[in-house]
Amino acid sequence: MYDVIRIFCIFALMKTFILHFLVLFFGISYSYGYGEQAYSTEDYISGSEVKMDSRVDDEEYGVVTVSVADGRMEASYAAEMGTQLLLGMPVKIIQYEDWWQVKTPEDYVVWIEKSNIARMNKETFNQWISAKKVIFTDDYGFAYETPDEYKQRASDLVFGNILKWEGESKKFFYVSYPDGRKAYVLKKQALLYDKWKSSLYVNEKSIVQTALTLKGIPYTWGGTSEKGMDCSGFVKTVFLKNGVILKRDAWQQAQSGVQVDISTGYDNLRPGDLMFFGKKATNEKGEKIRHVAIYMGNKEFIHASGYVKINSLDPDKPNYDEGNTREFIRASRIIGAVGSDGIWIIDDNPLYKVQE
Repeated sequence: MYDVIRIFCIFALMKTFILHFLVLFFGISYSYGYGEQAYSTEDYISGSEVKMDSRVDDEEYGVVTVSVADGRMEASYAAEMGTQLLLGMPVKIIQYEDWWQVKTPEDYVVWIEKSNIARMNKETFNQWISAKKVIFTDDYGFAYETPDEYKQRASDLVFGNILKWEGESKKFFYVSYPDGRKAYVLKKQALLYDKWKSSLYVNEKSIVQTALTLKGIPYTWGGTSEKGMDCSGFVKTVFLKNGVILKRDAWQQAQSGVQVDISTGYDNLRPGDLMFFGKKATNEKGEKIRHVAIYMGNKEFIHASGYVKINSLDPDKPNYDEGNTREFIRASRIIGAVGSDGIWIIDDNPLYKVQE
């Protein structure tokens, strides 16, 4: 009996070693199919389905205080990461359980470690929303405790981080965090928020060019920042860089925008269209979306799978992706549909507005 148990344990250890070897050296995932998990609506909780906890009191709003806050599906560091929230992002607080459960601007419900958000009542929150702000526009960088980039850093920053403007010099913006900390940000890495918004124009070229700037960033399950992103987080980040908020998960994104007919081939696809991969609905099972990409034109698409990369639908190309081509089941067009259900210009999103 002892020998049987020993053989079983050795086999289990060898299997684990082999799987980790494949992930480490070849980027192969064993979670599902081609490195993505299937998205389903079964475990999704909409913000409209959660009742407010009485312990929230009048401080029912919050703003993220760190460069990237991990939003988890339960109130635990060990829980699955569902999304990430960026510094300066507004949230609606739902309930408290050592962590804060919050609703994000795209109506996604997750748990945030309590030190990662500044709680606010409506009056304070509206002051934050109305304040003059600065947005960090570089990929990565830092804020500094003094106007000297060679001295003590105050925090790290990533694209999309928003801080309150307090003043400026020739080289630096003087800013404050939602929790009141003060710092300096290099002007060459940031813009006044209103100036950034006015510079945006969403079109095919801007979406494809933005997507290409993220090439090579590693795949991170639940990631929606330049520190790491999953497939739908990549798509969400590309559009956020163009001032547009999309729904969080691939199956939700598939329900947004204008549907593109791919029943007879790829001729109807335009650069910037979203491509969805998975299993079509049958009489026994509903549709399962497991992956999303951005179409670039010429039968090529860019997506986060292992890392952000470009693949092709064309079997004659060296970057042909047979698995995803076989399971390409749906496409939608976001460009031209901004303002429709599930697609917001940032300032039109309810949580980015002054609360009545």
